[in-house]
Amino acid sequence: MRLGVEVGKHTQDVAVEQGIKGVPISADQLVSEGVDETLAPLKARGLEVCQIGAFGFNPLSVDVEAQAKQTETLAKAIPLAAETGCPYIVINGGNYHPSGFGAADARNFSDDSLQRVAEALKPLLDSAEKHGAKLSIEAYLKTAINSPESFLRLKELAGGSEALRCNVDVTSLYNYQDLWDPGPKVEQICNGLAGHYGLGHVKGVALKDGFHIHVELAPITEDRTDWSQMLCLMAPHMPDDSWLILEHMFTPEEAHASLAHLRNAADEAGLSLE
Repeated sequence: MRLGVEVGKHTQDVAVEQGIKGVPISADQLVSEGVDETLAPLKARGLEVCQIGAFGFNPLSVDVEAQAKQTETLAKAIPLAAETGCPYIVINGGNYHPSGFGAADARNFSDDSLQRVAEALKPLLDSAEKHGAKLSIEAYLKTAINSPESFLRLKELAGGSEALRCNVDVTSLYNYQDLWDPGPKVEQICNGLAGHYGLGHVKGVALKDGFHIHVELAPITEDRTDWSQMLCLMAPHMPDDSWLILEHMFTPEEAHASLAHLRNAADEAGLSLE
Protein backbone atom coordinates (compact mmCIF):
# COMPACT_ATOMS: atom_id res chain seq x y z
CA MET A 1 0.00 0.00 0.00
CA ARG A 2 1.14 3.52 -0.74
CA LEU A 3 1.43 5.52 2.46
CA GLY A 4 0.52 9.15 3.09
CA VAL A 5 0.61 11.27 6.25
CA GLU A 6 -1.07 14.33 7.71
CA VAL A 7 0.58 16.03 10.69
CA GLY A 8 -0.73 19.57 10.40
CA LYS A 9 2.06 22.09 9.77
CA HIS A 10 4.64 19.32 10.21
CA THR A 11 3.27 17.15 7.40
CA GLN A 12 5.92 17.70 4.75
CA ASP A 13 8.85 17.58 7.17
CA VAL A 14 7.65 14.29 8.69
CA ALA A 15 6.98 12.79 5.26
CA VAL A 16 10.48 13.58 4.03
CA GLU A 17 12.13 12.41 7.25
CA GLN A 18 10.18 9.13 7.25
CA GLY A 19 10.55 8.42 3.55
CA ILE A 20 6.81 8.77 2.90
CA LYS A 21 5.68 10.05 -0.50
CA GLY A 22 2.04 11.05 0.01
CA VAL A 23 0.80 14.33 1.47
CA PRO A 24 -2.64 15.99 1.18
CA ILE A 25 -3.55 19.26 -0.47
CA SER A 26 -6.80 21.24 -0.32
CA ALA A 27 -9.23 21.95 -3.12
CA ASP A 28 -9.26 25.60 -2.05
CA GLN A 29 -5.51 25.90 -2.61
CA LEU A 30 -5.65 23.97 -5.87
CA VAL A 31 -8.33 26.25 -7.30
CA SER A 32 -6.92 29.53 -6.02
CA GLU A 33 -3.23 28.89 -6.81
CA GLY A 34 -3.43 26.45 -9.71
CA VAL A 35 -1.75 23.09 -10.23
CA ASP A 36 1.82 24.22 -10.82
CA GLU A 37 2.05 26.57 -7.83
CA THR A 38 0.34 24.09 -5.51
CA LEU A 39 2.60 21.20 -6.50
CA ALA A 40 5.89 23.11 -6.70
CA PRO A 41 6.84 22.77 -2.99
CA LEU A 42 5.86 19.09 -3.03
CA LYS A 43 7.90 18.29 -6.12
CA ALA A 44 10.88 20.14 -4.67
CA ARG A 45 10.87 17.67 -1.75
CA GLY A 46 10.05 14.54 -3.75
CA LEU A 47 6.46 14.36 -2.51
CA GLU A 48 3.18 13.44 -4.21
CA VAL A 49 -0.47 14.30 -3.66
CA CYS A 50 -2.34 11.57 -1.80
CA GLN A 51 -5.65 13.40 -1.29
CA ILE A 52 -7.44 16.56 -2.36
CA GLY A 53 -9.50 17.74 0.58
CA ALA A 54 -12.87 19.38 -0.10
CA PHE A 55 -14.28 18.62 3.36
CA GLY A 56 -16.23 21.89 3.38
CA PHE A 57 -18.51 20.62 0.62
CA ASN A 58 -21.59 19.50 2.54
CA PRO A 59 -24.61 18.90 0.28
CA LEU A 60 -27.13 19.06 3.15
CA SER A 61 -25.84 22.19 4.89
CA VAL A 62 -28.44 24.85 5.64
CA ASP A 63 -25.78 27.55 5.11
CA VAL A 64 -26.81 28.12 1.50
CA GLU A 65 -24.35 30.91 0.75
CA ALA A 66 -21.34 29.01 2.13
CA GLN A 67 -22.31 25.86 0.26
CA ALA A 68 -22.69 27.71 -3.03
CA LYS A 69 -19.04 28.76 -2.67
CA GLN A 70 -17.97 25.24 -1.69
CA THR A 71 -19.82 23.74 -4.66
CA GLU A 72 -18.16 26.23 -7.00
CA THR A 73 -14.73 25.33 -5.60
CA LEU A 74 -15.39 21.61 -5.93
CA ALA A 75 -16.65 22.03 -9.49
CA LYS A 76 -13.45 23.90 -10.39
CA ALA A 77 -11.21 21.37 -8.64
CA ILE A 78 -12.62 18.33 -10.44
CA PRO A 79 -11.03 19.12 -13.85
CA LEU A 80 -7.68 19.79 -12.15
CA ALA A 81 -7.45 16.57 -10.12
CA ALA A 82 -5.86 14.42 -12.82
CA GLU A 83 -3.09 16.98 -13.30
CA THR A 84 -2.09 16.60 -9.65
CA GLY A 85 -1.58 12.84 -10.09
CA CYS A 86 -4.31 12.08 -7.53
CA PRO A 87 -7.92 11.54 -8.64
CA TYR A 88 -9.41 11.46 -5.12
CA ILE A 89 -11.31 14.50 -3.87
CA VAL A 90 -12.72 13.92 -0.38
CA ILE A 91 -16.11 15.40 0.54
CA ASN A 92 -18.57 15.42 3.43
CA GLY A 93 -21.30 12.78 3.34
CA GLY A 94 -24.08 15.26 4.12
CA ASN A 95 -25.02 17.01 7.35
CA TYR A 96 -27.85 19.49 7.91
CA HIS A 97 -25.73 20.98 10.66
CA PRO A 98 -23.45 23.55 9.00
CA SER A 99 -20.46 22.50 11.12
CA GLY A 100 -20.01 19.57 8.75
CA PHE A 101 -18.22 17.22 11.14
CA GLY A 102 -18.53 19.00 14.47
CA ALA A 103 -22.17 18.26 15.27
CA ALA A 104 -25.19 16.40 13.88
CA ASP A 105 -28.86 16.89 13.03
CA ALA A 106 -31.67 14.36 13.37
CA ARG A 107 -32.71 15.04 9.76
CA ASN A 108 -29.48 13.46 8.50
CA PHE A 109 -30.67 9.93 9.13
CA SER A 110 -33.36 9.38 6.52
CA ASP A 111 -33.75 8.15 2.97
CA ASP A 112 -34.88 11.64 2.00
CA SER A 113 -31.49 12.97 3.07
CA LEU A 114 -29.73 10.37 0.94
CA GLN A 115 -31.90 11.40 -2.01
CA ARG A 116 -30.95 15.05 -1.52
CA VAL A 117 -27.26 14.19 -1.36
CA ALA A 118 -27.58 12.08 -4.51
CA GLU A 119 -29.26 14.89 -6.45
CA ALA A 120 -26.57 17.35 -5.38
CA LEU A 121 -23.83 14.96 -6.47
CA LYS A 122 -25.16 13.91 -9.88
CA PRO A 123 -23.83 16.87 -11.94
CA LEU A 124 -20.52 16.76 -10.06
CA LEU A 125 -20.20 13.04 -10.71
CA ASP A 126 -20.86 13.62 -14.41
CA SER A 127 -17.95 16.05 -14.42
CA ALA A 128 -15.77 13.67 -12.41
CA GLU A 129 -16.40 10.87 -14.91
CA LYS A 130 -15.49 13.20 -17.77
CA HIS A 131 -12.25 14.36 -16.14
CA GLY A 132 -11.06 11.13 -14.50
CA ALA A 133 -11.66 12.33 -10.94
CA LYS A 134 -13.25 10.44 -8.04
CA LEU A 135 -15.41 11.96 -5.31
CA SER A 136 -14.70 10.00 -2.15
CA ILE A 137 -17.13 10.41 0.73
CA GLU A 138 -15.80 10.71 4.25
CA ALA A 139 -18.34 8.46 5.96
CA TYR A 140 -18.92 9.55 9.54
CA LEU A 141 -21.27 8.53 12.35
CA LYS A 142 -22.85 12.01 12.47
CA THR A 143 -23.58 12.40 8.75
CA ALA A 144 -26.06 10.95 6.28
CA ILE A 145 -23.42 8.50 5.07
CA ASN A 146 -22.71 6.68 8.32
CA SER A 147 -22.35 3.02 7.30
CA PRO A 148 -21.51 0.85 4.29
CA GLU A 149 -25.23 0.34 3.78
CA SER A 150 -26.02 4.05 3.60
CA PHE A 151 -23.18 4.57 1.11
CA LEU A 152 -24.43 1.77 -1.12
CA ARG A 153 -27.93 3.24 -1.00
CA LEU A 154 -26.53 6.64 -1.96
CA LYS A 155 -24.61 5.14 -4.87
CA GLU A 156 -27.79 3.52 -6.12
CA LEU A 157 -29.71 6.81 -5.87
CA ALA A 158 -26.90 8.68 -7.64
CA GLY A 159 -27.06 6.34 -10.63
CA GLY A 160 -24.25 3.94 -9.78
CA SER A 161 -21.41 6.18 -10.95
CA GLU A 162 -17.98 4.60 -10.51
CA ALA A 163 -16.68 8.10 -9.81
CA LEU A 164 -18.42 7.93 -6.42
CA ARG A 165 -16.24 6.29 -3.78
CA CYS A 166 -16.12 5.97 0.00
CA ASN A 167 -13.13 6.30 2.27
CA VAL A 168 -12.44 3.37 4.56
CA ASP A 169 -12.04 5.11 7.91
CA VAL A 170 -13.16 2.60 10.50
CA THR A 171 -12.88 4.68 13.67
CA SER A 172 -15.23 7.33 12.22
CA LEU A 173 -18.03 4.76 12.41
CA TYR A 174 -17.49 3.31 15.89
CA ASN A 175 -20.35 3.38 18.36
CA TYR A 176 -19.95 2.90 22.11
CA GLN A 177 -19.61 -0.89 22.08
CA ASP A 178 -17.21 -0.76 19.12
CA LEU A 179 -14.84 1.34 21.20
CA TRP A 180 -14.43 -1.65 23.52
CA ASP A 181 -14.39 -4.36 20.85
CA PRO A 182 -13.80 -2.90 17.37
CA GLY A 183 -13.14 -6.17 15.53
CA PRO A 184 -16.67 -6.93 14.28
CA LYS A 185 -17.25 -3.34 13.10
CA VAL A 186 -13.87 -3.28 11.31
CA GLU A 187 -14.85 -6.43 9.44
CA GLN A 188 -18.29 -5.06 8.58
CA ILE A 189 -16.89 -1.81 7.21
CA CYS A 190 -13.98 -3.23 5.24
CA ASN A 191 -16.05 -6.02 3.68
CA GLY A 192 -19.19 -3.93 3.24
CA LEU A 193 -17.37 -1.31 1.17
CA ALA A 194 -15.37 -3.82 -0.89
CA GLY A 195 -15.39 -2.72 -4.50
CA HIS A 196 -16.20 0.87 -3.55
CA TYR A 197 -13.02 1.98 -1.80
CA GLY A 198 -11.63 5.43 -2.15
CA LEU A 199 -8.78 6.17 0.23
CA GLY A 200 -7.87 4.40 3.45
CA HIS A 201 -7.74 6.66 6.50
CA VAL A 202 -6.11 5.68 9.78
CA LYS A 203 -6.67 7.65 12.97
CA GLY A 204 -7.23 6.75 16.60
CA VAL A 205 -10.21 7.44 18.84
CA ALA A 206 -10.58 6.61 22.52
CA LEU A 207 -13.05 6.95 25.37
CA LYS A 208 -12.30 9.67 27.91
CA ASP A 209 -13.50 9.90 31.48
CA GLY A 210 -16.85 11.60 32.01
CA PHE A 211 -20.40 11.06 33.22
CA HIS A 212 -21.70 10.26 29.75
CA ILE A 213 -20.12 8.99 26.55
CA HIS A 214 -17.12 11.12 25.65
CA VAL A 215 -14.84 10.16 22.77
CA GLU A 216 -11.90 12.07 21.37
CA LEU A 217 -9.17 11.69 18.80
CA ALA A 218 -6.21 9.80 20.21
CA PRO A 219 -2.89 8.44 18.93
CA ILE A 220 -3.38 5.08 17.25
CA THR A 221 -1.15 3.62 19.95
CA GLU A 222 -4.00 4.34 22.42
CA ASP A 223 -6.83 3.09 20.20
CA ARG A 224 -8.15 -0.47 20.65
CA THR A 225 -8.31 -1.18 16.90
CA ASP A 226 -6.34 -4.18 15.65
CA TRP A 227 -4.70 -2.36 12.75
CA SER A 228 -3.26 -5.57 11.31
CA GLN A 229 -6.81 -6.93 11.03
CA MET A 230 -7.92 -3.78 9.22
CA LEU A 231 -4.96 -3.87 6.82
CA CYS A 232 -5.53 -7.54 5.99
CA LEU A 233 -9.20 -6.88 5.21
CA MET A 234 -8.47 -3.76 3.17
CA ALA A 235 -5.53 -4.95 1.12
CA PRO A 236 -7.41 -7.03 -1.48
CA HIS A 237 -9.74 -4.12 -2.27
CA MET A 238 -7.40 -1.11 -2.35
CA PRO A 239 -7.31 0.37 -5.87
CA ASP A 240 -3.89 0.78 -7.46
CA ASP A 241 -4.30 4.56 -7.45
CA SER A 242 -5.31 4.71 -3.78
CA TRP A 243 -3.39 5.68 -0.64
CA LEU A 244 -3.48 4.69 3.02
CA ILE A 245 -3.24 7.95 4.98
CA LEU A 246 -2.25 8.16 8.64
CA GLU A 247 -3.89 11.39 9.77
CA HIS A 248 -4.87 13.70 12.62
CA MET A 249 -1.46 13.67 14.25
CA PHE A 250 -0.37 16.84 15.99
CA THR A 251 3.37 16.63 16.64
CA PRO A 252 6.37 14.99 14.97
CA GLU A 253 6.84 12.87 18.10
CA GLU A 254 3.30 11.51 17.89
CA ALA A 255 3.80 10.88 14.18
CA HIS A 256 6.99 8.88 14.79
CA ALA A 257 5.30 6.66 17.38
CA SER A 258 2.14 6.18 15.33
CA LEU A 259 4.06 5.41 12.14
CA ALA A 260 6.13 2.79 13.96
CA HIS A 261 2.93 1.28 15.35
CA LEU A 262 1.28 1.18 11.92
CA ARG A 263 4.35 -0.30 10.28
CA ASN A 264 4.48 -3.04 12.92
CA ALA A 265 0.82 -3.80 12.16
CA ALA A 266 1.66 -4.01 8.45
CA ASP A 267 4.50 -6.44 9.22
CA GLU A 268 2.08 -8.60 11.21
CA ALA A 269 -0.30 -8.55 8.26
CA GLY A 270 2.48 -9.48 5.83
CA LEU A 271 2.06 -6.21 3.92
CA SER A 272 4.43 -3.47 2.89
CA LEU A 273 3.75 0.26 3.25
CA GLU A 274 5.60 2.16 0.56
